[in-house]
Amino acid sequence: MKIICPICKSELIKKQKSYICFNKHNFDMSKSGYLNLTINKSNTGDNKEMVNSRTLFLETDSYLPLKDRLNKIINSYNKSSLLDLACGDGYYTKSFNIKNKFGIDLSKEAITYASKKDKSTFYLISSIFDLPFLDDSFDIVTTIFAPISKDEIYRVLNKNGLFILVTPGKNHLFNLKKIIYDKPYLNKEDKINIKNLTLIKTEKLEYSFKLNNNDSIKDLFTMTPYYYKTSKKDASKLDNINNLTINASFIISIYQKK
Repeated sequence: MKIICPICKSELIKKQKSYICFNKHNFDMSKSGYLNLTINKSNTGDNKEMVNSRTLFLETDSYLPLKDRLNKIINSYNKSSLLDLACGDGYYTKSFNIKNKFGIDLSKEAITYASKKDKSTFYLISSIFDLPFLDDSFDIVTTIFAPISKDEIYRVLNKNGLFILVTPGKNHLFNLKKIIYDKPYLNKEDKINIKNLTLIKTEKLEYSFKLNNNDSIKDLFTMTPYYYKTSKKDASKLDNINNLTINASFIISIYQKK
């Protein structure tokens, strides 16, 4: 898989522990094994608190049914290359049974953790809206609970390549929201149209899981967008909750590049 320079867009060639392009732009591999290709240092992605909370929650395997379902879908297509956009700490990425895997995220905290725990994936720090890859590079691109970089996804997908998107269903985490908000709301399930990609399949995965300690409940809340949109007063309603049954609802959409 050819990686391109984020500055001049020429191919990066690996030389020992660095990647260097024709124009001598140089990017070093980290000790843990990731490649940092960020240019805009002001945009750093998720902070340490959010990454830690997500990692601790995901390690409870409350989202294991989603991970297992994604693996079954990916395995059914028998593809050889995959790019996981906004991969975070690599919880899903590391489980994908694909020969050539890449995970990309802006958060140094998340990518450092991912690259230490998972040596089967090549991890990069870079923007998902300016991907450091040539056109038509991947058989599969995934986006799981993250913004959709539509133009870049189309560009890096091979002909007949697949884009797998995971978004929240209307009831996702509703039991959590009922505690926090006076007027809890359902998520929208709008159909997402992506230019030049054809939606070939949509399925919903729903189940309930239990969290039996306050730390895990707080970790789940902190890893969601609700954390930054909720007042301290409302967030404090979780302080004395030690047991909670939560409903998970995921929509898995599969698109194909024609």
